[in-house]
Amino acid sequence: MTFGKQLAATLFALSTLSAVADDRGLYLGGGVTRVETDEHSLGDDDSYKAYVGYRFNPYLAVEGAWVDLGSFDNGQRDFDGHSVQAAAHFGVPVGDRLRLFASAGAHAWDADGDSAGDDSDLDLTYGVGAELDLFRNLGVRVEQEVLKVGDLELDQTTASAYFRF
Repeated sequence: MTFGKQLAATLFALSTLSAVADDRGLYLGGGVTRVETDEHSLGDDDSYKAYVGYRFNPYLAVEGAWVDLGSFDNGQRDFDGHSVQAAAHFGVPVGDRLRLFASAGAHAWDADGDSAGDDSDLDLTYGVGAELDLFRNLGVRVEQEVLKVGDLELDQTTASAYFRF
């Protein structure tokens, strides 16, 4: 009787490992980004994000991204910047196709203008998002991130598509 329970537990564990194995690997993505401060929206039509990552399982992924933070010039203040990001994604699958995640990491930014100063630095970033697998290797993502750039705190909202290899 004990052997039967151990066999059943082993078969169950192996069956869940195959599901996890299907949800890992390299992915590439990109999309449009809206970056805002409390006072301004940066680059309504020219901001974008491109990213590459590796998903270890449904719960953990690492990702690198390049983001055009956009620009604004209202006559009194101006800003133009971009960011290179590295983050860990901690996810929770909801059903077979939806994955909710939180991200935390760092970003190296470079900005020109008097709002952030002509400067570059390294700061923390964090956010939340959701991914929906449309097909086996193709999906869409929506995410909200917070970035600090000099004296500015930026809210970055991204809608993107990704391809998993």
